Amino acid sequence: MEPYIIIISLASIIIISHFINIYSDNTGVPSVLLLIVFGMILQLDQVVGTKFGVDNFQIISDSTQKSLLSVLGIGGLILILLEAALDLEINKKMFVESFKALISALFGLFITTFAIAYILTYWIDELDFLHSLLYAIPLSILSSAIIIPSIQQGFSQSKKSFLIYESTFSDVLGLLVFQVLIESFESFQVGGSINGQEIIINLLVSIFFSVIISILLIYLFQKIKGHVKLFLLFSILILIYSIGKILHLSPLLAILIFGIILNNYKTFFIGRLSKVINHDVVNHIQEDFKVIIAESAFVVRTFFFIVFGYYVSLSSVLNTKVIIISLAVLFVTYFIRSSILVPLFKGKIWPETFIAPRGLITILLFFSIPAQFVSGLSVHIDIIPGVLLFIILGTSLIMSNALINVKKFELKRKLNQNKLHDINNENNKLDDNQNPNQLASENDADEANKVESESDTDDTNKVESNNDTDDTNKVESNSDTDDINKVESGEDEDQAIQTN
Repeated sequence: MEPYIIIISLASIIIISHFINIYSDNTGVPSVLLLIVFGMILQLDQVVGTKFGVDNFQIISDSTQKSLLSVLGIGGLILILLEAALDLEINKKMFVESFKALISALFGLFITTFAIAYILTYWIDELDFLHSLLYAIPLSILSSAIIIPSIQQGFSQSKKSFLIYESTFSDVLGLLVFQVLIESFESFQVGGSINGQEIIINLLVSIFFSVIISILLIYLFQKIKGHVKLFLLFSILILIYSIGKILHLSPLLAILIFGIILNNYKTFFIGRLSKVINHDVVNHIQEDFKVIIAESAFVVRTFFFIVFGYYVSLSSVLNTKVIIISLAVLFVTYFIRSSILVPLFKGKIWPETFIAPRGLITILLFFSIPAQFVSGLSVHIDIIPGVLLFIILGTSLIMSNALINVKKFELKRKLNQNKLHDINNENNKLDDNQNPNQLASENDADEANKVESESDTDDTNKVESNNDTDDTNKVESNSDTDDINKVESGEDEDQAIQTN
């Protein structure tokens, strides 16, 4: 195939995946479900090739599909766990949510595993209980690859934290239990036995070295000069994961603990350690690393689920036994999950009950089963892949329905808030309109009172002035009268004297 055709195809897939993510955010339909369907559509490549005269045309050859899925699955798992860990903050509320999540993940994993193993043993005569556990564990693990990108909108911070912790714990515990089961198979084949004490010691050693390595990496990378160092950090984490896997440790714990310490480095670098940290540099590393991990996880997740959709035959889902087993597994899964969540959340278990998809980790563990353990089992090819696909599609559809209802509820809540906001604005406007009228009326009343008081004052003044005038006139008239009388009386007296 021409190299430019390959480049065009890869670029087109990334572009299509981007628009699928936009559609998923707007509708609540998990993007993983759409990517798997897109991969199934690509299975028509042989039909198209035959039509154009190219026989046995395949986009991905049969020999490379399984190995490509394994590589993409491991890379995707590391990226998704890092992406989840970089969003987790350590505080008092975090310990409460993480404890609930740990209880739910632990009991959900073990009870669901034994229930599914019993179903497989009952319906498939070829399987014994131990081999059924090999398939039951992958089917019991929650997929953080699907949950984490799907709950970024419409969920409260507490619910989001619980679901992230639960899916992360489910991944880690599931991988640990699966690894123990593989080791027990190997021990039984060589006549040995599994030691529980060794498992606990390995777990504690993994946690201890994960903390030490994480602190050391953060300290060293703040000292590195230059711009190209974040992919170097990611490469070292992949190296640590691979070495830990070879040494039969729990390398996923190292990835998870590193992400948590990097996102909460101020909590870990205390006392003397706080003096060796440059906060500006570490903050810059933290922010850039989050962007790189998120973008890389998007790319790896896209190709992984498309390749899986291309790998699994849709006809395997139409098998009657596959349908019966898958429906029984779905019923048991949600019944057990709801029973565990009821006491943890006091009956408020929607939509958490239905946020339980299976995906990347399920597929990855299925392909991780050593060939020597299942070489004589025809169901490994005929039945189990169909059950895996049915469960992945079924849990994704159920989750999709729950997320759509969450979106509707969130939209309704926002509309009610907007209506209430509009009503408050209208009331404020009415109050603002009424207040000027009240002020105007009050001003008019004040002016009227002033006019009336002035009028009353004028009238009073007029009355007083008139009274004063009258009094003055009276006084003057009285004075004049007195004077006249005096004069007249004086004249009369003179006349009387003259006469005498």
